[in-house]
Amino acid sequence: MDPLELLITNDVLRALDLLGVFVMGVAAGGLAARLNFDAMGFAIIGIIAGLGGGLVRDLILDYGVPAAFSGPWYLTCALAGSAFAFVVNSERAWWRRIVTGMDITAMGLWAATGTAKSLGYGLDVLPAILLGLTSATGGGIMRDVLVGRIPAVFGGGPLYATGAVVTAVLTWAVVALGLDAVWVVVAAAAGSALAMLAAWRRWTLPAHSEWEVTMSATQLKSMVRRIRRAERAKVAKETGAISIVDANEDDLAADSNYEESAEEYATRILGEEGPDLIPEAVEDTPVDQEIKEQVEEKVDERIEEKVDEEMQAEEGAWVRKGQDGEEIPDPIGH
Repeated sequence: MDPLELLITNDVLRALDLLGVFVMGVAAGGLAARLNFDAMGFAIIGIIAGLGGGLVRDLILDYGVPAAFSGPWYLTCALAGSAFAFVVNSERAWWRRIVTGMDITAMGLWAATGTAKSLGYGLDVLPAILLGLTSATGGGIMRDVLVGRIPAVFGGGPLYATGAVVTAVLTWAVVALGLDAVWVVVAAAAGSALAMLAAWRRWTLPAHSEWEVTMSATQLKSMVRRIRRAERAKVAKETGAISIVDANEDDLAADSNYEESAEEYATRILGEEGPDLIPEAVEDTPVDQEIKEQVEEKVDERIEEKVDEEMQAEEGAWVRKGQDGEEIPDPIGH
């Protein structure tokens, strides 16, 4: 018996397959209830969710009459699931966990069946795996698109698609290696177990970010330091204080120099007297966070001193006028 024959003819697997269709109908019905669908809406979305993946697979394979339409059972189970959701409140947490578990179990079976059937029709490995994935997730994708939301398998949810791919790859290995047909059940169980574990542990795949910081920590700190100095220079210019920061100097590259010693760093930022102001910044000492903080403190002190000196030298200039034209002292910088 080959794997596909086992998946189709075994009574237990057949029952699980039909139960999966029923569960997909229930899950789709729960979504329809939240969206206030009528009875016809429940029926349509239940059929699409429960049978959509298999229909797409069989149409691509030119299978003839799709398996979902070859008898009354598949349609009956899909409609029964959506009808159950229509008349019964299925939003309790314990019920959702049962539905999720059965949904994932069906996903594993559908991925194995789709892959085995595709290989039996002579497809190469990658198209067969793709159709196995389509069999497992196609109904859910069509359901989500039908109600105007991003399909759950595209990210942020349990690893349904990942589990389906694992099952599809393992099913191909069973067929390629000529293993006993029972191993295809192990393949389906492995993918389902991964998806269940991911749902329990809330695992997700890495998602693409709008942008990512690719700088090292040292480079990022240097950039922040440069921006702060630019802001100081801007404030000093607007208030009339003399800035000790050269606003035209881009010191990002120098700040991120890993070969620079603490003494060289202090000299570059504070001038020749820098090492004297920071005794710890000797030639053999590497630049660490403590020394950088000390240098920053000295820079802040110098800026404060320059602002104080300028305000004392031109005290009469530090005034502003009120609405009536009177001069009001305005000690900017304090």
